[in-house]
This record gives sequence, C-alpha cells and structure tokens, in this order.
Amino acid sequence: MHSILRTIGLLVVVCYLVYADQLDQARQLFNDKRYTEAAAAVESYLRAEPSNVEALLLAGDIYTQLEQPQRALEYFRRAYQEDRDNTTAVRRYGRALSEAGDHKQALEILQRALRSKPKDVYLRLAYGQALLAADSIRAAELEITKAREMDKSIPDGFLALGDLYFSQRVYLLAKDNYEQALKLDPDNLAAREKLALVYFRLANAEVVDNALANEYYSRSLQEWAAIIKRDSTYARAYFEQGKIFFYASRFGEASVALGKYIQLRPDAPNATIARWYLAQSLAKLDRCEEAESHLRFSMETIDSVRSKARLLLARCYFSQRRFADAAEQFRMLDAESANQFDDLSDRERYGYALILSGDTASAITELRQVVDRDSLRCLTMFRLAEFYRTRRQYDDAVVLYERYLRNCPDSLAAKVYALLGAAHFSANRPAEAAVALQQSIARDSTIVFAYRLLAASLKSSGAPIDDAIAVLKVGLQHATTSDERMTLYSLYCQLLLEDRRFEQLKDVALHWLKTDSERAEAALYLAVGYQGSGDRDNACKYYREALRLNPALEVAKKNLKQLECSSQ
Repeated sequence: MHSILRTIGLLVVVCYLVYADQLDQARQLFNDKRYTEAAAAVESYLRAEPSNVEALLLAGDIYTQLEQPQRALEYFRRAYQEDRDNTTAVRRYGRALSEAGDHKQALEILQRALRSKPKDVYLRLAYGQALLAADSIRAAELEITKAREMDKSIPDGFLALGDLYFSQRVYLLAKDNYEQALKLDPDNLAAREKLALVYFRLANAEVVDNALANEYYSRSLQEWAAIIKRDSTYARAYFEQGKIFFYASRFGEASVALGKYIQLRPDAPNATIARWYLAQSLAKLDRCEEAESHLRFSMETIDSVRSKARLLLARCYFSQRRFADAAEQFRMLDAESANQFDDLSDRERYGYALILSGDTASAITELRQVVDRDSLRCLTMFRLAEFYRTRRQYDDAVVLYERYLRNCPDSLAAKVYALLGAAHFSANRPAEAAVALQQSIARDSTIVFAYRLLAASLKSSGAPIDDAIAVLKVGLQHATTSDERMTLYSLYCQLLLEDRRFEQLKDVALHWLKTDSERAEAALYLAVGYQGSGDRDNACKYYREALRLNPALEVAKKNLKQLECSSQ
C-alpha cells in the first residue's frame, strides 16, 4: 500500500513539474514575442490547470497582443473570478470590460477594489481610465491627476493624463504628457505608440500649414519606426505605418508595412482593413497577381468597399490581358452600381474587354455610352465607327465619323473622310460619299482606295463617265502596289467596257498587263477589248493567257468556247 501511495505521489509531482514547465515555456514564448506559440502552450497548460490565475492572466495578455479582445476578456474574467483580491486581475479585467463597452461593470469592480486599497496607484489609474472610457471626463481627471501626484516617478500617470487630453482633442498637451512618460522610460512602447498616434492626429488637424502637417506625419512615422526597431514583432506599428504611407500615396512602402502586419496578425480585426489597404496599394503598383487575393477577400468581407474592390480587380485583369475575366467583373460591377462608371475610362475598359473577349455586340453598347458622354474620346470614337461600318450600321458610323471630324482634327482626318465616304456609298448616298471622298483626297493624295470610291460614287450619282475616269487616272499616279493598281484598273476597265469603248479598253488593259504581268484580270479585260473590236485571234490569245494565270476564270473558258478558239 505504501508503495502504491509513493508511486501516486511521484506521478503527481512529475505531472506538476511537467505542467509548471509548460507554463514557464508559455511565459518565455510570450517574452520572445512568439504569441501564437505562446497561446498554444498556455491553452495546453490551462486544460490541465484551469484555475491557475497566473496562467489565466498570461493567456489574457497573449490574446491582447494577438488583437483578439473577446478571448482576452474571457481569460481576464476567469482570473478575476478565481481571485477577486488580485489587483492585476482586477485591473486587467476592468480595462478589458471598458474596451468592450461594459463601462458600468468595469467601474463597479475597480471602485470596489479601490475602496479596499486606496493607496494602490496603479489601481487608481485603472479606475481613472475606466471613467475616461465611460466619458466621465471630470471624474477621470480627478482620479488620474491624484494618481500621478501619488507617484511621479512612474510613466503610467503621465500616460493616463495624455490619454485624458487625447480624448478631449487637446493634442499638444497629450503630446507633452506622452513625451514625459518616455523621459521616465524610453523603452515604454505603449507611450511611444500613443505619441505616434497623437502626431498623426496633429497632422490631420493642421489645415493651414502643410509643411507643419508633413512634419507631424514624419514624426509619427519616426515613432512607429522606433517601436519596430525595439520590437520587430510589434504588429500595430506596421499597421499604422502602412496607413500613413497609403494615404500619402507611398504605395510601395505601404505594401511592405501592411504585408508585415498581416503576416503577424492574420486573424486580428484590423487584418481585414489592412488587407483592403494592401490590395489598393498593390493595384496602384500594378502588382496585380499579388493584389488579386486581397481584392477578392475585401469584396467578400467588407460590404462598403465591394464595388470599389471589384473595380480594382477588373482593372487588374484588364492590365493583365485577362479580358474575359475583366469583362465579367465589369459586368457584375455595372449590375451592382452604375455610379462606379463615373470615370469613363472604366466603361471604356469594359467595352474593350468585351471586344477582346469576343462580345462585340455588347462592347458597342458600352463604347457608345462613352463617346456620347465625351466627344473627345477620339480613338474610341474612330474604332466604334469602324465597328458600325463593318456591321453595316452605316448611319451610326456616319454620325461618329462626322463627330470625329468636328472634334478631333488630327492626322487621321484624311482617312476618316475616306471612311465616311465609304459609309455613305454603302448606304446608297453617292453624292454625300463624293463630297467626303474629295475632302479625303484634298488632305492626302496617297489614299488610293479613296480614288476608286470617288469614281464609283460619281458614276452612281449620274456624273459623266469621263469624270470618273479622270479620278482613276489621278489615282493610278499614286498607286504603288499591284493590289492598289488592281482596285483602280478593274473599275477603269469596267467603265470603258460598259461604255463599249473597246479601243480605249485595249490600251488601258495592255498598259495594266505590262505593269502587272501576272494579273489575270488585266489579260481578261485585254481579251474582251480585242473581242469587242473584232480581233478574234488576239482575243483568243489573251483569254488563254488569262486562263494560264488563273485557270478558274470561267468567263475566259466560256468566251474561248464561244469564239471557237483553237487549243494553241
């Protein structure tokens, strides 16, 4: 029996030592700023020793650092319930209740503790700060001032007084008290944090002197940097740095600071807004692959920024040439809020994304809204007019070509006049087409297709055939390629044929064939010219030449058979 009891006693001692060692490990991890690991260690300890006040307080401190206030509050509550005379538990629990908004209970437990220990300066400061949180300013000032007078050698009284002035927006006095706290303890990171915050508020409050405002911003950043230098795991410092950099449009520095904060506190309440700032910073830097996950997170978790995040994501997809994805995000954005397209450049991007993802019909609708609201969107206006023309919506094309010519007098004007003429011609308005084409040629005599269209327009409008021929002759002087000559010579020959001018047709076709010896159409018109003038042998010769150059010319085959040409 004694042996069994000794064994049980030994096991109890061993277990106690194991758990005690686990608590020491949690405390060391906390001191090393390894808060996530510390949380796991203290949770494990508390499963075996759920009533240990020291461990409960440590757990509360850990979760305070991890920015999980509700969990911290629960552990401080448990510590207080285990030992209501423990002033540390009272102060921690009271502060947590105040931060959670339960001011009545916070004041009750702190006041009760203070009545039994009226000379405890830290307890009085905690009570004063609870009064301040409850917006009892005068009472808070009395308690905090009294506590500071009780012991001016500690920074805590000056810190609390700084908080009092900060809450009243008397930022210069708040600054003086925080600085006094730092004189007493230069490594007091809480005081340095509050000094950084008050500098930021001073900067925001300065609306007259920009140089002074910038100086305050710089000092705020310097204090955050000083905190990080002393403690590279001080997450709040990275978050506040990132915000300042973001609002100063220093997006590269903002992305570094915010990225570090999210790494340190991925689950903290501030991590949500930090990811939104980071998403915007990365998007501004055109680092869209990195921004995408943060933009999607923001869309899914922050209702108030969903549309803006979607807009940035759409822009990112567009810049990455992911046009189908961009078009889908723009479409969803349009369904959520049309006001998001107040910047016409975004609706313009939407239109181009639709085009480049294959939805031309929808693209035209979007781009028409753009050019109807801004007549100086010249390139988009030109492209849209071309879409209308190729889709045979000639009246719409004419409207936009004419608007372009009114508002965008540039080097494209000659080409636009030519295309305007083409639209009129296709809409069976040859007289209007001729006017536009003459304007085109007057501005640029090298636009060869304008000569052909002008000649065709003159013919269709009933002008003398020689007027059309004169235009074609001038055009041929500017034609430099076989295809350009083809467009002009073919109409030239057609006009001569229709007017039965066979001798002229032979001359023109022969000149064409000498210029482009491999052009089957030239040989064909030459054969027709000879046939029309009664020269059967030469007609047969050039029909055969046309077939040699293009064996698929059925008309040449038919005419050879009709003329009963020999097979030579």
